[in-house]
Amino acid sequence: MRINLIKTLARYKILKSRGDLKTLLANYTTQQVEALEQITDEILALCSEMVDIEVLKKLLMDKCKSANLNVLPKDLEAIYTLLAKEAVKKVAANLGKKIDFAFDAVDAQAIDAMRKGFYWMGKEYNKSLQDRLKDSIEKVFTGEIAFDEIAPRLKDEFGSIINADERYFQGVSDHISLQAGNVATITQGAKHGVKYYKVLAVMDARTTQICRSMHGRIIEAAHLEAQASNILNAANLADKKAAAVWRTQPYLGKSDKMSSDFGLPPYHFRCRTEVVPVWIDEEEVGGVKMRNTSPISNDETIRHIDKIGVERVLKASNAHIFKKHKDVSKSDIIKGLNSIVEISPKRGEKNKLIAKTQNGLFMVLDGENIVSAYRPRDKQNKDNLKNYFNNNAEVGKKEIIKWQRDNFTYIFTKTLTGR
Repeated sequence: MRINLIKTLARYKILKSRGDLKTLLANYTTQQVEALEQITDEILALCSEMVDIEVLKKLLMDKCKSANLNVLPKDLEAIYTLLAKEAVKKVAANLGKKIDFAFDAVDAQAIDAMRKGFYWMGKEYNKSLQDRLKDSIEKVFTGEIAFDEIAPRLKDEFGSIINADERYFQGVSDHISLQAGNVATITQGAKHGVKYYKVLAVMDARTTQICRSMHGRIIEAAHLEAQASNILNAANLADKKAAAVWRTQPYLGKSDKMSSDFGLPPYHFRCRTEVVPVWIDEEEVGGVKMRNTSPISNDETIRHIDKIGVERVLKASNAHIFKKHKDVSKSDIIKGLNSIVEISPKRGEKNKLIAKTQNGLFMVLDGENIVSAYRPRDKQNKDNLKNYFNNNAEVGKKEIIKWQRDNFTYIFTKTLTGR
């Protein structure tokens, strides 16, 4: 098995610094290191082609350039090599197999997915035109065209046929490449028994509400495999659109309740979100059990998959929860994540979510991060969770995850008594 370069640098989270990697990263600011951690993510996809080292350098720099990240070419190559080797060890351990490390230039799976699943935004053009576009975008996969060159190339070739600016053509290229890459990740993962995937969004000022709500979400492979199959087997534009609907509003439901036409990115035009294969393990830290896709690091207090299927993280630097709210423990937060009963966008702060839990906690969430968790009280120091949640929730956008026991008892009693 080989490492797939095309999907690697997009979202692979840098493993904990050690050895030569730590020395290399010491040359960069905290902000640059954090950007690298955002760009690269959890695991590498598997593929079958080899790459020339010069093509590798070019592709690596293109990925960083697209993320507005300035890293020296000599450092980037070394960092990538070290990270990939560490990732291969983790993949091998989870699969129980020996995996050889090698670079890739051409992701044959992604190219095949792009050609089979392609459709032009808005209209269905003739086969000749579509094939010409596919040929152009394939050159991005092979490294013949740099990431930042594809938009003007498409504009030059198709501008006389389609009235659109360069930004539109860049969006078309991004969309097709991203969907093809995600489909290829799923089809390749199916060959190696991958059971779960994690959604990874680029978290910045441009991140949409739908991508922010999906970031960190764990989705069963069977669901995404079925959707990928529908995308590849669609016979026309309508079928292809129906196989992968777009959303603008956040998805707040459980991962196992998603419709068959949703789950696999892209979620909208110019989407940057991807999926990566993960393995779910259980660990116990300080007597607290957590289910996660990687052990908690030194800068984390909690990393746990919640009731709706999102892997939530509490940073160690966010110590105010335990200092300000003495009645809240790590165990309480884990229990709260396991028993979310309602979730909603936070009123006045569209990028944040709030959650109500069965054990009485009010939680504030930002993407995968836990911002706060406490038990709201009224002026008489009585439990005020229900009113507090309703007062802070966006009107009409609440998602009920599970009925609380007292609500169920009330409904059951009302049914029996008729009162």
